Amino acid sequence: MKKTFYLLLLSAVLSTGAQAQKPQDTPASQMEKLDRGLIAFPTTSGKCFVSWRLLGTEDSHTTFQLLKNGKLVKDNIYQATSLTAPGTKADKFQVVTLYDGKEVDTTPEVTPWDNPYLALKLNRPEKVGGKAYFPNDMSVGDVDGDGQYELFVKWDPENSKDNANTGASNPVIIDCYRLDGTQLWRVNLGVNIRAGAHYTQFMVYDFDGDGKAEMICKTAPGSKDGEGQYVSYAATDSKILGISNVEDLRNSQGRILTGAEYLTVFNGLTGKAVHTVWYNPNRAGNFNKAEAHPAKSFWNDDYGNRADRHLACVAYLDGPDKNPSAVMCRGYYTRAYLWAVDFDGSQLKHKWLHASTGNNTVDLYDADWKKSTKTYTTNTSGLGSHHTMFGNGNHNLSVGDVDGDGCDEIIWGSAAVDNDGQLLYAVGFGHGDAIHLADLDPDRPGYEVMDVHEEGVGPYGADVHDARTGEVLFSRSSDRDTGRGLAADYDDQYRGCEFTYATQSSTFSINGKAIYDSNPGMNFRIFWDGDATEELLNDISISKWKDQQSTILGLGFSRNALSAFGKPASCNSTKATPCLTADLFGDWREEVIYWSTADSCTINIYSSGYATDYRVPTLMHNHLYRMGVAWENVAYNQPPHLGYYLPDFIESFQGTSATGIQTVETQEPATDDAWYTLHGVRLNGRPAQPGIYISKNRKIQIF
Repeated sequence: MKKTFYLLLLSAVLSTGAQAQKPQDTPASQMEKLDRGLIAFPTTSGKCFVSWRLLGTEDSHTTFQLLKNGKLVKDNIYQATSLTAPGTKADKFQVVTLYDGKEVDTTPEVTPWDNPYLALKLNRPEKVGGKAYFPNDMSVGDVDGDGQYELFVKWDPENSKDNANTGASNPVIIDCYRLDGTQLWRVNLGVNIRAGAHYTQFMVYDFDGDGKAEMICKTAPGSKDGEGQYVSYAATDSKILGISNVEDLRNSQGRILTGAEYLTVFNGLTGKAVHTVWYNPNRAGNFNKAEAHPAKSFWNDDYGNRADRHLACVAYLDGPDKNPSAVMCRGYYTRAYLWAVDFDGSQLKHKWLHASTGNNTVDLYDADWKKSTKTYTTNTSGLGSHHTMFGNGNHNLSVGDVDGDGCDEIIWGSAAVDNDGQLLYAVGFGHGDAIHLADLDPDRPGYEVMDVHEEGVGPYGADVHDARTGEVLFSRSSDRDTGRGLAADYDDQYRGCEFTYATQSSTFSINGKAIYDSNPGMNFRIFWDGDATEELLNDISISKWKDQQSTILGLGFSRNALSAFGKPASCNSTKATPCLTADLFGDWREEVIYWSTADSCTINIYSSGYATDYRVPTLMHNHLYRMGVAWENVAYNQPPHLGYYLPDFIESFQGTSATGIQTVETQEPATDDAWYTLHGVRLNGRPAQPGIYISKNRKIQIF
């Protein structure tokens, strides 16, 4: 009797996970040193969910063993790096890593969390003038080089202000905590830094290449470091050293329009200010000195709204084998400035400064502050008058190597800057709220950008453009300011990402086709339930989009709303964003952090407890994603994105890259591994056995 096998025609068999070089590939030199990130937490079934990392440098030769109380629970774990095992909170779990069957490392023992989430009680700052503080935006970095992330927490005072609003705010406070809740330090930026989404963009990363993260952010006279010293004491410029730290520079409206502005790098372990320099440009568009806010004609307002719209990012401007830079940004409604700064372990050093001072003019200042000027008279959309970065910025930004030269570019919204500070292109649709940079269309080379528009240059609404060239692939119009939009792969019926945006109610394929007359949400995306598509994170709910319906998944092993676990709350008012989403530990699914309304000083870190069939390296070892986590706290927060299309990556990493269907006949039973190997049928890099069913969706099918 014959049995028919339907299998996907293989274009390549990649048992090691290697891929052809593309812009989204991540060199090992850009991968942080991370440990296994082993965690365990209780399930509602009375067992424990255990999860750990596969590193970006590892391949199909790597397998694992799970131990409980020193005894083997499961051997030869190849597929997913998580599983459910019998256990209680008194048990101790370990993971052993093997390469070609030989032991490589063994993790320390971990005990399960008390809950299906990790609750950390923070040191809440005291009220100031009756106004309380709440946990707000966060970032992560390994401050001591032990392979585990520490949390950087910005506290938001109850009277924080948007730039458009008047009124004084209490000081911005930033803390650093270990994942066991130990507080390492506290930085108080003082009264001369206003609190709000647009003022303090804190970049956390290993800038000097010593394996330990630093923090870089804007400071001012009166700012104190983690040791209680004024940050100005860390300056090497005598003019900064001579400035008073006790003067309150706020005017009658609570704005800071005069006085010195600084940039400070802090030691990540101690919070000590290592070096402080002038912040460039200052509010008057000049360099290395203090100046007052200029006349209205300069920024198009005279009260600091546009001048104090700050962004920031981390970027590998010199390639993967050099240290990254911090890029501090000022303005986007009109003038746009991007300032690249390096840190050598002891001092901050100016690298270049891009100044789009008008619709047609770009001034570029090199490492010696020598200026060159270029004039531009066109943009890639052919619409409007924005031919530079001027007026083309968003409330957020993104970073990635979009042209494949090994160096990062900065996506500004409706424009982009090359790694050397030169204008890469201007699309020209003007200011917008949200952008998404990723491999949105896996069948086109390189990355694409989805952008929404607040300005009526051409269409309101949204566009998708080529991230390298700025070519507008298509745009969708609206009749008014579009404040939100999301691109993510949340529907497995369509290849590539889907997108939607405010001011309309449809969902579109990445090719611009309207596929549903419904809008699933426009906040964050997250990998949560274990399949290859993304879930939707809106406020404190994670939902699955399927058959035009959103089903609430909740957290851990509950299908209830998130409020069932630790009373979580989102941040930033109507933006309703989490404190952070990132792949912090465990397997490749992402964690999400909220603050708890139970006491307003506890944060809850939630990790997926859903089963997955897939083995994926930690997302933090993907360059585009890791740069996204670094800029995630900036202004109107946006989610990080992977630099590859996960369904395709899973196929290639687990042994197959499928392009079509063919029929093969063989005698039954077909029990010879060699037959499967000959025909390229492999599961997880190994020959598939007869009768194994792998997947319905673009995967090998054996019937």
